[in-house]
This record gives sequence, structure tokens and C-alpha cells, in this order.
Amino acid sequence: MTQLRTGFLSDTGKIRKRNEDAHLVQLSQNIKKLAVADGMGGHQGGHIASRLALEVINNFCINGDNLKEDMGKAVYKANEEIIARASGDPELEGMGTTITFLGINEENALVAHVGDSRLYLFREGELQRITRDHSLVEEMVRQGKLTPEEAAIHPQRNVLLQALGAEENIEIEFSELELQKGDLFLLCTDGLTGPVNDEEITEILKKTANLQKSAEKMADLANARGGNDNITVVLCAYDGE
Repeated sequence: MTQLRTGFLSDTGKIRKRNEDAHLVQLSQNIKKLAVADGMGGHQGGHIASRLALEVINNFCINGDNLKEDMGKAVYKANEEIIARASGDPELEGMGTTITFLGINEENALVAHVGDSRLYLFREGELQRITRDHSLVEEMVRQGKLTPEEAAIHPQRNVLLQALGAEENIEIEFSELELQKGDLFLLCTDGLTGPVNDEEITEILKKTANLQKSAEKMADLANARGGNDNITVVLCAYDGE
């Protein structure tokens, strides 16, 4: 049986009145599901969109033999449900959410990703970002029009190129990883990665063995930097079979 340890939290931050983030940690099924979602838009739509997406994913039956296909279907289903809910309520028009969804079976991990929340792999003391941000500024970085440092403070850094609920045709980014004993996954929203850089995240993970305390330290640092956004952190360590 796959041995996993987790630590997680979702914090409203210092400025926002509502937490529009949501997170999922489901370890009781054959396919372990972990996810974060960062909602946006509508009168109260972000709050609804992020939770609806994770509700759909949590309830979707995923088969280990068809992990990529089933995870993709779950994300597409979540997109359809958000669009349908928004179309029936004028106050929810324009709502959407990011999704970063990690599925783990006995040997592999697969990520299904849309938006600018992130998944990192911490392996052998090194932090690697697995997902790419589906954002305007990251596209400009890839095109050589901005440096990463310029992108971090760009006034359009929150402009997304795609999100669940924005349109029917979404392009899910998949990444597959073969599990190694000692792997540690970090799923987070941009309320963490905006104010806290990768080097600081790495130092916290190196120095703090308790995953819940690591998550709390990350959120505390983001809040100390102003807490301008909701902060969601999910950590998951793979301890082998």
C-alpha cells in the first residue's frame, strides 16, 4: 500500500474578506487525490467555482488503469459544471477557477493542471516546479519579452490565459512522474508563490520535517509579506510501499 503523509491549510490572508481558494486531500481510495483551486469572478462566484470543481473531482470515479484519461474527464466535467452553474445565475456570470490536481497510484503520480496554481516536486533536497503558469506574463517570459523578475511585479501578472469556467474548450496540461521514496509534493495557489520565492520554500522544506508545520510556516511568511491574497498549501510526502 502506498504510504503518504500530508500537511495542508487554507488561509484567507490579511486583505481579502472571503477565502475563494479550496483544497482536496482524499487518501482513502485506491487513487489518492490531492488538489488546489483558486476561484475568481462573479458576485460570489470564485468561492463557488473552486469548491464545485473539487466536489466534481472528488466524486468522479478514477480508474488506475486509465489514470490520465479519467483525470482528464474529471477536469472537463468540472469545467462543464461551472459553466452550467454560472449560466443559470446572473450573479455568478464570469466565475471560474484554477485547478492543480494530483493523482497518485501505487507507482506513479499524474498532474492535471489549468491556470496559475502550482505543483512542485521536492526531491533529494531540490525543488522543481512541475507545472507552468497559464498566464500572460509567463507566456511573455517564454517568448523572451520579460524576465522572471519583471514578471513577478508586472501589473498584469494575474491575467490568466485559461481557467475552468472561462470557456468550453480548455487545454489540460498533464505531467507524469515516477514515484521515488522520499518525494515530497507541494500544491499551492499564487497567494503563496506571489510573496514567497522558490528558494524560501526550499529552505522551509529542508529545515522542517513536520509537514503541517511546514505548511504553516509558508502561510505565515506569505502573511508577513502582506497577505494580499488567499493562501492554500497542500504537502504530500511519499514514504514508499
